This record gives sequence, C-alpha cells and structure tokens, in this order.
Amino acid sequence: MFSGQGSQYYGMGRELYSSSPVFARKMRSLSGLFAGFGLPDLVAEIYREDRTSAHVFDRFDHTHPAILMIELSLVELLRSEGIEPEYVLGASLGEFAAATVAGVLDVEELAYSIAEQVRLVERHCPEGRMISVLDRVDDYRVQGRSGQMASDQAVPGELELAAVYSDEHFVLSGSPAEVARQEKILRGRGVVCQRLPVRYPFHSPLMDVAAEPYGAALSGLSIRQPRIPFVSCATGDRLDTVQRQHFWRMVRDPIDFRQAIRRLEDCEEPMLYLDIGASSTMANFAGRNVLPGSGSRAMGLIDPFFGRGKETEKIRELRKQFGRNRRPVRSKPSGVRMKAVVFPGQGAHSRGMGSGLFERFPDLVSIADQILGYSIAELCSADPDGRLDNTEFTQPAIYAVSVLAYLAAAEDDRPGADYFAGHSLGEYAALFAAGAFDFGTGLRLVRERGRLMGQMVDGGMAAVIGLDEEAVRRLLDEHGLTELDVANYNAPDQLVLSGPRDLVREARETFTEAGARGYVPLRVGGAFHSRYMEPARRDFDRFLETVTFGSLSVPVIANVTGREYDESDIRRLLGEQLVRPVRWEQSVRHLLASGVTDFAEVGPGSALTKMIDNIRRAAPDVPVQPTPVQPESKTGGLDPRSLGSSTFRQTYRTRYAYVCGSMYRGIASTDLVVRAARAGLLAFFGSGGLAPAAIASAIDEIHARLPSTAPVGVNLVHNPTFPSAEDETVDVLLARGVRTMEASAFMNITPALVRYRLNGLTKGTDGEVRIANRILAKVSRPEVAESFLCPPPDRLVGQLEQQGVVTPEQAALAARVPMADDLCVEADSGGHTDRGSLLVLFPTMVRLRDRMVDQYGYPTPIGVGAAGGIGTPEAAAAGFLLGADFVLTGSINQCTVEAGMSDLAKDLLAQINVQDTDYAPAGDMFELGAQVQVLKRGVFFPARARKLYELYRRHESLDEIPQDTRSLIERRYFHRTFDEVWQETKEYFADRAPQEIEQAEDNPKYKMALVFRWYFGHSQRAAMAGSADSRVDFQIHCGPALGSFNQWVKGTPLEDWRQRHVDEIGIRLMAATANLLERRLSIVGGSA
Repeated sequence: MFSGQGSQYYGMGRELYSSSPVFARKMRSLSGLFAGFGLPDLVAEIYREDRTSAHVFDRFDHTHPAILMIELSLVELLRSEGIEPEYVLGASLGEFAAATVAGVLDVEELAYSIAEQVRLVERHCPEGRMISVLDRVDDYRVQGRSGQMASDQAVPGELELAAVYSDEHFVLSGSPAEVARQEKILRGRGVVCQRLPVRYPFHSPLMDVAAEPYGAALSGLSIRQPRIPFVSCATGDRLDTVQRQHFWRMVRDPIDFRQAIRRLEDCEEPMLYLDIGASSTMANFAGRNVLPGSGSRAMGLIDPFFGRGKETEKIRELRKQFGRNRRPVRSKPSGVRMKAVVFPGQGAHSRGMGSGLFERFPDLVSIADQILGYSIAELCSADPDGRLDNTEFTQPAIYAVSVLAYLAAAEDDRPGADYFAGHSLGEYAALFAAGAFDFGTGLRLVRERGRLMGQMVDGGMAAVIGLDEEAVRRLLDEHGLTELDVANYNAPDQLVLSGPRDLVREARETFTEAGARGYVPLRVGGAFHSRYMEPARRDFDRFLETVTFGSLSVPVIANVTGREYDESDIRRLLGEQLVRPVRWEQSVRHLLASGVTDFAEVGPGSALTKMIDNIRRAAPDVPVQPTPVQPESKTGGLDPRSLGSSTFRQTYRTRYAYVCGSMYRGIASTDLVVRAARAGLLAFFGSGGLAPAAIASAIDEIHARLPSTAPVGVNLVHNPTFPSAEDETVDVLLARGVRTMEASAFMNITPALVRYRLNGLTKGTDGEVRIANRILAKVSRPEVAESFLCPPPDRLVGQLEQQGVVTPEQAALAARVPMADDLCVEADSGGHTDRGSLLVLFPTMVRLRDRMVDQYGYPTPIGVGAAGGIGTPEAAAAGFLLGADFVLTGSINQCTVEAGMSDLAKDLLAQINVQDTDYAPAGDMFELGAQVQVLKRGVFFPARARKLYELYRRHESLDEIPQDTRSLIERRYFHRTFDEVWQETKEYFADRAPQEIEQAEDNPKYKMALVFRWYFGHSQRAAMAGSADSRVDFQIHCGPALGSFNQWVKGTPLEDWRQRHVDEIGIRLMAATANLLERRLSIVGGSA
C-alpha cells in the first residue's frame, strides 16, 4: 500500500538510508531523476540535521517527489530481499507509486508526471487545506456528484469529502479559511480532527482549473496495462485496464480506501497489508477495515515513532517470512570473490551450437518455435537452408542458445552472478538473466531487432587490431574516412569500424600501412552500431514501447554507457544501442573496479573470454601508437593543426588550438562536449545554474561516452550571491575526477577555486610540483588576470589547511604554482561583458603574463588565448596574429544541433546579423548595474530589462511605482502580479537562502530588486524551453560573433542551423583561418 500527501516528515526513512546501500542508492537515483525534470534535489533536504519530524514539511515541490522517493526506494529494498507484491494499492499520490510498481508507468514517466503536476498545480490551483476527522462518516450527508459534505449538526456544507479511510475516519478539503472555520466548529463539538501538512485542496472541485493543462501535459504518456493486480482508491476497485484520464482522477476524485480494502477482503484469502509509506498510517487504516476472522493483518515499515533499529528489524522479519531469490550483494568484503556472467553477441554463432540444450528445455524450445515459426533446434544444429548467417535468424539463435546455456548452468548449481553483461546482442541474454523480461519476450525483442537490422543492407564491419582509439580516429580524420564510425571498443588494441561495405573494404590498406597487426572483416550483414542504423532504431523504438520491463534482480552493465543499467533507462538504452558503440573495454574495466574477480562466458564460443584476458593484461594508460603516416597534401598549404601553441595541444591532448567555451545551464551540453572532444577540440560543459546532481549526471555521461584522455572539462561560474554554489560544484568536480576547469566571471580568487587547484598538487621524485587539476581562466580585466597569474592567496590556503580540506603538503606547494595554467582574454562577448577590444586587451595581458612569470619563476609557460567576437576566419586569424596560443568560441556554438537551447531560440539566432545584439542589465548583478550582451532582434527583453532597471533606480519600493506603470509590468512583462512573483521568490529562497527573504522584508528596495530579478530568470528559462507564448521575453546571451558567422556561411548548407555541428564548424573555421593566413602572409611577404 502506498500513501500520499500528509504522510511525510523530515527524516523519514533515515535509519534505512544509513544502514541499507540498496535503499540509499535508490533514493539518490530518484532524487537525481526528479531533479532532471526541474524539481529540487531532495536527499539532503529530507535528512537535514537541523530538522526533526516535529518540523513542518509541506513545501509542495519538496513533499510530492519526497514521498514517492521513500516509497519506491522501499520497494527496491524489498525486491532486493526477494519480496514481491501480489497486489498494489495506492491512495492519492501513492497511486502513482503503485502504478509504477505495477508497470503501468516507468520511473522516468512517473518523474515527468509528478513534475508537471507540481508545476501546473502551483501555477493554476488556489491555496487550500485538508483536515483529517475522526467521526462516523455515515452521520454526514454527501450532496451531489462532487462529494460536498452537509450536516445540520456538524459541517454546514462548505467542504468536500476528500477521502474515506474507515467508518470513523475521513478527510475534508477546501479553502484555508473554510477549513479553519470548520475545524473550530468540529473541535467545539468535541470531534477529534487534525490539519494535514498540505497546501492545496486536493480531491475537490478547487483543483479543476488544472485538469485541462494536466491532461494536455500527459497526452504523450505511454500507458501500459498492470503486470501486478492494481487496486485503485480512486475507483475503490481493481483496474485491469488503465486509461490516461485516470491519472487526473487520482488527483481530483475522492479517495475510497475503505471500499478498496473491502474489495481485497472479498478475495477470501488472508492478506498482509504492507504499508510502504513513511508513517504507517495506511497500516492503521487497513487494520480497521479487515473483516473479522479473515486472518488478514497490516504492518508498517517506517514510522516516526519507531525506536532505534525497528525499521531494519521489520525488514528482517519480512525477509524471513517472504524472502526468496535474494539479489546478490553488490560489494563484498576484501578477499571475497565476485563473479560476472557475460554473454556473446553476433559473430559467435556456429553450426551445432546448443547441442544438448534443446533436449533439456523442451517447453522453452516449443515457445521459441511458436514465436519464430521455425525449429530453433534445427536451425542451430543443422541449418539445412543456410540461414544461420542471416542477421534475422542469427540473433534469435544466439539469444536462445545463450539463455538455455545460462538456465542449464543454474540447474547444475553453478554459483550465481554478482553482475551480468552482454556484448551487443548478448545484452538481451544478460537482461533475461537479471529478470527484465521472460524468455518469450526477449526472443520477440531480438527477432524484431534482427529483422530491422537485417533490412539495413550494403553495410559492413571490420576489426582493427593493434592500434588504440586515438590512432584509429586520427587515421580516419587524416584520410577522410569520415563515413566510418567506431562501433565497438573491444580491447585497448582492438576496435571495430562500421560503415558502407565498400568503404570498410577500401580502408584496409590505410590501417595495415599504419601498423595495425590485423584488419579483419566481420561476419555480419550490416553497419551495426553506427549512424546507418538510425532508420532501424526509429522502428525499434516504437516496438520497444509495446514491451514492459521488470525490475533487475542483479546489476546489468549497459553497452552504451559501460555502467549499470538504471531500470528506468532500459527501453532508451536498448534503442540507442543500435546506433551507439559497444563500450566493452570500459564495461570490463568498470566490473574490475567494482571488485569482480571471475568472469564466466555463457553461450556459444569463447571470444569474450579472450577479450577480457586482453583487457586485464593491458596497461590502461599506455596507448599503442601507429606507425606515422602523413596524409597526402593537396595544396601544401598551412596546416590548421599547426595554428596556435603546440604546448597547448599537447597539454590538453587536442588536435587543434581551439576551445568550445562553456555556456550556462547546459547550453554547452553533454552532446556538444562529446562531439567536440571526439574531433580533437577542447570543450567545456556549462555547469552554471545547474544543481550538483545534474552536473554529476552530466559528467558521468561524458565520461561514459569518451575515453579518459578526451579533451573535456567543466566550467565553474563565480557566484557572489551564493558562494556555497561554487563549493558544491567543486565537490562534484573533485568527486568525479574532473581534471580541467574553465573559470568564468570571477572578480577575485575564491576558496572554491583554491581548493580545486590545491587538491591536484603533488611533489614529484625530482622535487618539482605536479599539477593534476588544471584551470583555464576567462579574464577581461588586468587586475583579475593578475590574481590568476599569482599563486593562491596565503590567507585562503591557510584557511583551507585549517579546515582539513587540503593537506599540509598541498598547502606548502601552493606558493610554487599560479592559480591558472592558461588565461583566455575575453573581449566583447555574449553574456557578461566589459565591452573590451581584443586589439587593446590582448597585448596588455601578454605583457602582464610575461612579467608575472618572470617574477615568480614558474617553470611551465602560461598560455594566453583569445575569445570574444570570434565567428569568422578573419577574427580567428587576428587572434593568432596577436600571438594567441588558442582561440575560444561561444556564441557560434549556441546555434548548433548539439547545443542545449530550444529550436525556437535557434531559429531566431540563425537569422541575426552583427547589429542584432544589445546590452541589458544582468539579472545576477541587477543592483550593481552590470550588463550582459543579448539577442535584440525579434524580442523585447533588452528594452524591458532596461525599463525594470530604470524603475529600480528611480523608486525605493514597489509601492512607489505608479499604478498604471505597475499594471503594465504585471500584465505585459510578468503575466502575474507583483505579489504572486514575490510569493514564488519566497518559495525559491525558503530553503536556499532564507536570509534573503528576511533582508527583503526589512528593505523594500531590496524586495523590489528580487521581484525584478524574477523576470530575468523567467526570460532565460522561457528561451531554453522554447515557450512560444513567451517568445518576446526570451533572454538569449549572444555576441555579434554569431551574426558574422551567419554572414560567412550564408548561401551554404550551414545557413540552416540544423546542418551545423559543433565539431564541423570548429574544424571548418580553423581550416579557413589557416588558408586566410597563408594568403595574407604571402601578400605581406611580397610573393603574390
């Protein structure tokens, strides 16, 4: 049973969170998932040390996801103990959890549904209250369909009957004033009642204003039928078919818990009603409704009044009575062996495979024959029609043999697995073994997969043996083999290429001449795991929507990420597997790092065992280098890869002295970073404005998709308003091993910067300082540049050493290193800008750098790059001629396919010219008058932002603003009143920085500033989301560089931003710059 609003409190489940890794891991995973849909990251909030269960916990966007996190984490814990429900029952919000456990929704759909519910209820619904009443419900009359209560002696008809839990326990819902009035009446009559910690009038007509937008928001939801019998408190009965509109009934209709329990009691079997909520209230309600003599009982697992150890004792009690097939423990003590079972993929097949297996499992063989329409045993043993090499037949055959081999091993009592993994197709056998689906479902999946992949003809694949990834990618780039994709990372010196069959064949000579020990065409009929599978992927995604996936009893490693599956991601990752590379080496290394000592290959062949042995033997950090082969030069011209500093390229392992700068809130997205890095361009993920969990998730994705040597980094944005945000971001960077940071918008050196820098310092055997954590600092003022060229301030170093966050050795080494390894001189740019000129700033910064290096005697040079206004070859050439070690671009990357900006905003950006930007007040430094450069064409934001700043300067409070002006701002700018904006602002700061609210309440001008700041955040969110109704308010940070880029590519395919890819425009820009420099320098030298 799953409870809803009113059951929550601070600290719920704290004992399990501290004692159960399964529960804690699921809580963190769900918190990150909800955060990804715009809700707060809640684990830290739930377990705040300064809160107890006595504190009110009623903020809607906190409590809604928090309740579900507790409930679903409890289910995960129970399932890890082998405890599965025979029925699920939910009340109100808890019905969403029940639907998820029953398979009606997956976890990602749940998170989306709840995030939309929170957003729409907060936007549309009036404030309300709910009150729990202990009295005979039958003494009250219900008037009309809506459930309005009426009684001459008790409640005079103004509240709604929201829930009936038992004959003598019900809940009323209504406006705050009416609930308060009726509470006074009830208490005056001696009726026991208590208000619930809820801010909205759920299950009443007051919620109807959100019905239409919520229905529209859920219109694309994929609803499946329950895998577990699903009893709804909205209907009081079992639901065999769930319609989309039912998800609104959960919010709006009265809860009939009493009838739902009666329905279950009619089953005439003794029931254990297990309360999965946070306070055991459902167990108490159920106990009052069981039939005398039925043998049913109720039990709660978490309760604020439980003594120490009671929650874990309850779990142990359930395990003894109901546990079966427990999941193996993920981590084991030192010295205990851990085992991974791995399954092979396509190419492992051979005639005669499966011998002896088909006879052992006649029932499964019969199922297979019915699904496939032919004899699986005959195909594998004799292959009379020669179809075993045909993809459509190969894949079901390998899957069937692998599954039967696994079942045979289980019957023979071979030890179980701590992990499962499969290579490509083998992943389906791994998911079967972990319980994601049954044998028949898996077979239908691989049959459809094989059919769709088999339709993608004229493709081929070949294994390159003896060269590492960097060498292979360099050869692909240098020889123009851009139509080939890397499909498999099998071992350090074995990669598989995929692409058009003729090109795969022609590439042999390129790789063998470069030193490859082998170039082996594979026995496959298509270009698998490549871009050429996209049509098959689209069709397969539609097929996957028809499949319901179960929970995983054992962790499974996903090919796409090289990490464990999240159960909510099974469908997405299986689809992406068709077009993404198999990261087998990374998967094996992850298993080894997780403590796996033994690998068992199950299925036909032994290819995986050989690969694993190869991976184990290889030194992970010693790449295999190819025999140098210089590409033929068609022009003999200036090589774009020679521009800038060779030291910069070697330090950051890039092909070009070119950087894709960060952009706020993930506009410089994971896709942008990955694509740029694969092309040899240094790229920074835009972490500014994101929660730590979102930053961590992005870093994990980037690391999963790229080798450890890839040129990537993450930015850190100065946050003078909330310095703790800097510390939280640095916590993530250090925990995730991020070795390169872009520091932006800093006016001085902060403790977070110093902590990041010092945590990477060590002393080498030669006595020299080794710097692990590199910083590239964007600067536009000499005094700021000087602070980055100096060693870390002694005062901050001492503080950090005293706090124990840096070691004494690191503190001692601090004086020998500068704060930054490289400076990037930022001229007039998009976003925060000092409107500087590169021609003036750059020489000044170079001279400053030279002086500071001489003063401190740094042994390693500090690079100086150029940024701001770089959108054409002429601008980049100017930077290099000034002596730039590298160039950095920003605005032009915002209008690429990979950028995390809305399509509507990109449509606007693709049309601008150099005159189409403007300066406007900066929201984060509003009171200071700082400015940002933004898009002007097609939007009103710059003018409206200036108007707000003008009003701020002229008035001392909101009340001083003339009524006609105030009405204009509220109606046209904000689309809500100042009071409504202030309420939203207070809710935002309530937990982040309550002192801001106190300061604003005491200082009317500061309150005005916070209300006006709201518009800046709103305008930025609207642009990123592509909200068409707020288009004129879009705030898009952008410099004129994008206008000049648009003019440069006008009349070419790149005029359409949908053809712009971050790597291609970077390489194209560098090549054109080299060509331009060669021509211009030849003219200057008199050779023209």
